[in-house]
Amino acid sequence: MDKNWKITVWGVRGSAPAPYQEFMEYGGNTSCVSVRRKNHMVVFDAGTGLITLGREWDTQTDMRLDILISHLHIDHVMGLFLFQPLFAADMEIHLYGGTGLEQKMRQLLSPPWWPLGVQDFKAKLYFHEIQAGDRFELGGFAVSTMAGNHPGGNILYRLESDGKRLVHALDCESDEGTFERITDFAHGSDLIIWDANFTAEDFKESWGHSTWEQGLKAGHEAGAGRVLMTHYSHGYTDNFLREQEREACKDALCIFAKERMEIIL
Repeated sequence: MDKNWKITVWGVRGSAPAPYQEFMEYGGNTSCVSVRRKNHMVVFDAGTGLITLGREWDTQTDMRLDILISHLHIDHVMGLFLFQPLFAADMEIHLYGGTGLEQKMRQLLSPPWWPLGVQDFKAKLYFHEIQAGDRFELGGFAVSTMAGNHPGGNILYRLESDGKRLVHALDCESDEGTFERITDFAHGSDLIIWDANFTAEDFKESWGHSTWEQGLKAGHEAGAGRVLMTHYSHGYTDNFLREQEREACKDALCIFAKERMEIIL
């Protein structure tokens, strides 16, 4: 049991939250997925789903917490504003992201954009600036990175441990060259977390996003176990996503993310 990974979906939307009744089946929070292994949690992105995770966090446990940020577009970091563990004196939180991470986050988490600044957090907050292509260790995880295809740039992450492999590939447009690099990066993954922001009919070139159809193709070419579709357009209602899920999940690789969904690897 100690080698199990528990993946929890906390936010599934792209661009902006969708806090409306017709969006609640799949969820209205922006991107956030956690991976727990033993007493260590790695969180991918800090969208508004991070707020829900924080409300349920037990600050009395000695849980290591690392947050891997793909990029600094507001929908991927806005959950930090109200992440309750940041206000717990006994918490140690490590934040990873691209060049300039610390300066930019200190600027964003400060007046006039927010009444509090980083200096007001009681937790010990550490910033780690990385570049796409870097490899490093996080507790028992080996982390690899690659550059995605998104306006302003972003980082894709791969976690490996216990003979398992997971890839986080959000906000990445799958042009031919990028698609080949992703399938190589994700080869043999047990789970790929995929950017399903668009359907094929709605796809917009150069917007930096992909489709569930591309996700299934990537999963098969990478020999992946499953592909978790998420980062849905904030305009896609439950009814619309239900129809897409019925079609996409004819393929056994496919999972459509819903908030509070748990996957055990």
